[in-house]
Amino acid sequence: MVNLMRKFAKRVGRPGTQIWRGEDMISSLPDHLLYRILGFLTTEEAVWTSVLSSRWRNLWKWVPTLELDTSDFPFPCDQTCAAFIDKFLNFQSDSYLREFKLRIDQANFRSDVSLYEPCLGVVIKKPNIRHFQVESDLLEHWNTNEIPLTLSVCEALVCLKLHLVRLNDFESLSLPCLKIMYLEDVLFPSDEAAGTLISCSPVLEDLKISLNGDDVVVVLRVYSQSLKSFTLKRKDPVDAINGGHSIVVDTPRLKYMSLMDYQFKSFKIISMSDSVKVDLDVNFELMRDNLSERNIIYNLLNNFSGVRDMTISWTTLEFIYRFHDMNPLPKFHDLTRLRATMSLNASLEVLPIVLESCPKLKHFHCTLELVHVYSVAVITRLSRVLPRCLVFSLESVEMESPITEKATELKLVRYFLENSATLKKLVLRLNHESTGEKHEPGVLKQLIESPRRSSLCQFEVLAVPPNLEPWWIYVKPQRF
Repeated sequence: MVNLMRKFAKRVGRPGTQIWRGEDMISSLPDHLLYRILGFLTTEEAVWTSVLSSRWRNLWKWVPTLELDTSDFPFPCDQTCAAFIDKFLNFQSDSYLREFKLRIDQANFRSDVSLYEPCLGVVIKKPNIRHFQVESDLLEHWNTNEIPLTLSVCEALVCLKLHLVRLNDFESLSLPCLKIMYLEDVLFPSDEAAGTLISCSPVLEDLKISLNGDDVVVVLRVYSQSLKSFTLKRKDPVDAINGGHSIVVDTPRLKYMSLMDYQFKSFKIISMSDSVKVDLDVNFELMRDNLSERNIIYNLLNNFSGVRDMTISWTTLEFIYRFHDMNPLPKFHDLTRLRATMSLNASLEVLPIVLESCPKLKHFHCTLELVHVYSVAVITRLSRVLPRCLVFSLESVEMESPITEKATELKLVRYFLENSATLKKLVLRLNHESTGEKHEPGVLKQLIESPRRSSLCQFEVLAVPPNLEPWWIYVKPQRF
């Protein structure tokens, strides 16, 4: 008990030395201050305080935050946890609840997520609820079921985070204060329901969607006048319906867009901010029709021809490289900052293709990886035709690479040093541990002392800090 009281004192920033002399100064505080103190504790810790004295017996039931994990409840977990939530809600008749978090452990074969539908429906309708989060266990079992939920009018809700949830049809929906909405593996009842959830959130700023592999959504419409950040991903692209979804985006204030591991039939942008940052990690590998695939890639990239800041993965660049002769990259005329990941095997051919598409590029960050590419041609030198950005605009280059037997990474550095007329800084970060290879003695010194086309260029060679975390340590990922 003493340790628990010390924990209270530490969290509220007061040592409370008089408590240890037998005077319970905390218990003498008025209720509203005790609620405040309990708000600094987890729900489990707050419940523990009920055994301190009769004064504390029911205080935890008035805390504004309820955070539960079904694995903490005795068997049968779901039935016990649902009953606990019901009792808590019945006690809080005056709706003090502001934040609700529930993690449901479905590792047990007997898990029955349907038991939560009634109590979750009551929680989401609480007039003062501001944060509502429901998720399943991180290590999803093959028989994991979606948690049923019905959304309605939520006047105060600011943050909605759902994982492995099946949304029922909406009777009436209004989310006037919602600013953050994360939907991972959420099953929508229809196209209209998905669009309505977004359009009924007039102040929404941050939206992340990962549609469920069993969803019925064919056209996802993202219409929002307030949205600033949008992330769209598919966890299991193999489940894409008929090759993927059609996406329509009308977000005039959008500042950031991320597309990951997705399959598109079509992707159309009606409006977005001129200063939007784009992160592309799109995989088209499951497409069967090469002509259709090429057109989808070209049309998708053409949507971003006016962006100024872009990050692009090797997954996406590989398809651009594969079909470059038939569908050249569109020009990104306003792009000034680019981060790209490339295969070292293909970099000598891919790099000029990428740079040629960015005539105003100023800042380039390239991460080189040892990824085998079956379709890559055997090329030992870079093109002598210089991209426009090398001559007129490129100011800084940062490359991160393993050390290779053929020293391809040094060929790329030499390419920039010898041809970039406006380059001010080039940084090469070498990973000495990934391959076990070493450069020949004196090679780096010769490269550092070699002539440069830009007299202002500063060249640095740095080592990538070693990874001190053992590879066998499992780090539990964060859901939201």
